[in-house]
Amino acid sequence: MRSLLLLLVVGLLISGDSFTTEARAEATHQLRIATLAPRQSPLGDVYHQLKLGMKKRTNGQVNMKMYYGGIAGDEITVVRKMRVGQLDGALITSTGLSALVRQVLVMEAPGLIRSYPELDAVREDLAPQLEALFDKAGYKLIAWGDAGKTRIFSTSKIYSPSDLLNVRPWVWRDSATMRAFIKAAGANGVLLNLPEVYSGLQTGIIDTVIASSVGVLAFQWHTKLKTMAKQAGGIVTGAFVIKKDHLAALPQEARDYLEEVSGETEETFRVEGRKIDDEAAVTLSKRLKVVNLFRAQRQWEEVQFTARESLVGRMYSRALLNRVQEVLKK
Repeated sequence: MRSLLLLLVVGLLISGDSFTTEARAEATHQLRIATLAPRQSPLGDVYHQLKLGMKKRTNGQVNMKMYYGGIAGDEITVVRKMRVGQLDGALITSTGLSALVRQVLVMEAPGLIRSYPELDAVREDLAPQLEALFDKAGYKLIAWGDAGKTRIFSTSKIYSPSDLLNVRPWVWRDSATMRAFIKAAGANGVLLNLPEVYSGLQTGIIDTVIASSVGVLAFQWHTKLKTMAKQAGGIVTGAFVIKKDHLAALPQEARDYLEEVSGETEETFRVEGRKIDDEAAVTLSKRLKVVNLFRAQRQWEEVQFTARESLVGRMYSRALLNRVQEVLKK
């Protein structure tokens, strides 16, 4: 039941692994779910438990076919496949979610939400509104999840925003917030899709990434990096979504199981997911040089402010941003 805890990479996860099993003979329904998490990883393990739970609850009637490790494509590709009926659902981060409901990105507005209590307060306040928007878009949001706190990882020591001008930071092509942040810093980001990150670090095309600790560790990006920021700049949020029309066609037992996941265990998902990312951060702090950003805190805040303001009117409204600030009393 720890299945929905961490949604990549963010963000940020990618791998060539995949895992499929043959459906039991009596299976009459397929539930095709994609995730960027590798099968052979702690993330893949918890998602696999969801698959087993569904099989048990429905007595084999529903075969949840998991497409692990980005084998179904990056998050935007996964969204396209859901729209045309090639996939039924996905465990995705805000990058994919924002392709369905762009307003979800307000929870990742640069520098706005920095702690889990803050995220909990904002998500509790906005959840009904956001879930209604997903419903209108044709998707059932089964459960929210977290993918860890984002930090700057690099081959160089990054103390202030000006240091980003001397490195080659990765920018996820489909991430509006990452692009806004790098632009606000005045840096020249390198646009790459998720599958290209590791090879980009290998060849030196990029030498800096902004990601969660669990993502950096799971995909071995840390083996090509030397430093990590002590402070986190934000939190990667994500969710498990399923197309409403396909959900309606599933047996009642399957819908009941997913409802239980949504209602009874979401808190467990959050607690365990955060624990895994915190453990990953500790592990990385023993392998990489930890850089304290405190002295340049004001400069970082100025860049974050510029970045989140640039997204007003494009990804979220001024009213929605003001609402989040009101909840946070900022």
